[in-house]
Amino acid sequence: MTAAKAGGRASAAKLAAAAPRPRSPGRARSDASRTAILEATLKLLETTPVQQISIESIAREAGVGKATIYRWWSSKAAVVIEAFLHTHLSHTLMPKVASPREALMRHIHLLIDEYSGWSGRIVSQIMAEGQSDPDVLREFRERFWYGRRAVVREVLEEARRRGEIRDDLDSESQMDLLYAPIYFRLLMRHMPLDKKFADEHCAAIMLMLAPPQNDAGVAPARKRKLA
Repeated sequence: MTAAKAGGRASAAKLAAAAPRPRSPGRARSDASRTAILEATLKLLETTPVQQISIESIAREAGVGKATIYRWWSSKAAVVIEAFLHTHLSHTLMPKVASPREALMRHIHLLIDEYSGWSGRIVSQIMAEGQSDPDVLREFRERFWYGRRAVVREVLEEARRRGEIRDDLDSESQMDLLYAPIYFRLLMRHMPLDKKFADEHCAAIMLMLAPPQNDAGVAPARKRKLA
């Protein structure tokens, strides 16, 4: 074999190794089944209460076996919550704006608008089922609640650093002030989740979270921590 031929074969081998490998048919079928399960769950949620949905009904709607569902999810609640998050999170993102305070207010408006419709009905049903099944609430907290609060906590902490909101109340309590009235209306349904409520709630929250002012009506300068 000549040196030129050997070099050519070596180069071809390198190119073949560097080229992206085609996705295996098994992986493609697996991803397609997973997508079909989530879409089937969403379709069922349009007409069926969460309490009446079962792994069997999801499998039947998706055209897969129950074992295929259990490959990715441990329970019906886990499937329902992930299907819900598949659409909900993209509609209630934390806006990227200059002011953390403004980002919080826009986020609250988006959330109230989203919870006034389909998403709110699903969340209230998940929370209702969770009262008799602790595993449902655990799935909801782990798959959604903790992650959402982590994002909001970062924005609150930035607002505190900038002096946009008070820093004498811990961020966990501040988040409860933000969300508690929304979830109360969602569950009790005694008053609507509408734009009027969103505007009034945001105004009230910003009043409660405003930095304390001195006698001259000016927020006191933040004290520097000694090293």
